[in-house]
Amino acid sequence: MKTENNARIVTVSEITENIKDVLEDNMRLRNVYVRGEISNFTRRAGRFGSDYLYFTLKDAKTQLSCVMFEGVDELDIEPQNGMSVVCEGMITVYPAYGRYQLKCYSMSEDGKGAAAAALEALKAKLLDEGLFSQKRERPKYPKKIAVITSPTGAAVHDIESVVSRRYPVTELCVIPAYVQGVNAVPSLIAGIERAQNVGADLIIFGRGGGSGEDLDCFNSEALARAVYASKIPTISAVGHEINTTIADLAADMSAPTPSAAAELAVPDISALKNETEALKERSAAAMRRKLSDCEKELSALGKDVLLRSPKARISAWEARLQNIEAALSHKIHQRLQISEQTLLRTVQSISDLNPLAVLSRGYSIAQKDGKAVKSAEELNIGDIIDVKLNKGGVAAKVVKKI
Repeated sequence: MKTENNARIVTVSEITENIKDVLEDNMRLRNVYVRGEISNFTRRAGRFGSDYLYFTLKDAKTQLSCVMFEGVDELDIEPQNGMSVVCEGMITVYPAYGRYQLKCYSMSEDGKGAAAAALEALKAKLLDEGLFSQKRERPKYPKKIAVITSPTGAAVHDIESVVSRRYPVTELCVIPAYVQGVNAVPSLIAGIERAQNVGADLIIFGRGGGSGEDLDCFNSEALARAVYASKIPTISAVGHEINTTIADLAADMSAPTPSAAAELAVPDISALKNETEALKERSAAAMRRKLSDCEKELSALGKDVLLRSPKARISAWEARLQNIEAALSHKIHQRLQISEQTLLRTVQSISDLNPLAVLSRGYSIAQKDGKAVKSAEELNIGDIIDVKLNKGGVAAKVVKKI
């Protein structure tokens, strides 16, 4: 296709291929040694068992994307973010993104990166000053949370989603702030200062994930001092998994993501409902037990009152008297029976001893001068004696002793 002035129109791929040819044909860029500090380091498994390395080399002014496919297993060092290294390689173009990069063949350590060293020195300084020691309790049931972040980023939407699901009674006050670039630090500080006057009882500040360079603003000394000076408890929600920023250390609490910060900030209302129901049931059970105990105690007191009343006491004495009367009657009856039996035996004994009773069995009694004759020697021939029989008696003359 030709334009009106006969200029040839090329595709993006053609432009990229031309640039690739120019760079890779440049002898000065075929074998170069580049010094820089590693950031955004990633290790991935390669196709043939050897790892591939993806990282950025940076200095004070710019950055350079790097890859390393060959020679990874022969490295004498363990690459990591913040390490200052010298890489040998060639400049190539990655056509898919139209981006030039350094394809590394070797890597050696060039000492600790200046930026990393400065960061560690700042951490040590603020630690000595006590800026990392303030860890206040967050409110259990926050009424209003100030969220300091980009109003268009994913962080604010994640926080709103979690809070509306877990504890929708909490009000969110979003305070817009830059979270990347040269304006980020003063913008975040201004947000923290503004949050002191909006009636919030908790502050969440931060952003979603990003590279080490994207998070540099959260390693600011000025921001750390603003966080420490806040009269309201703070939660740092800088989306990172590896490095801990200075803002994380200065905050009262830190979370790896904005969603996690929201989880920490508010309770789960469904769990609170379950706890409330369980507490209600325990209270009801305790009340039922208390009422049962009171009923038992009242019943016992009622019985005691009845027992202590005059009527009850009279009834008790009447019952007691009846029992005594019955017992006495029984005793008297027993005594009468015993006395009657004793009397009968006595009568029988007297009856048995009565001389007259002997007469009824066919015997008789001889008397002389009114006295019973016990022996024949007491009588003389010719004596007149009286003989008493069972019925009547006779006078007899002794004519013979036998």
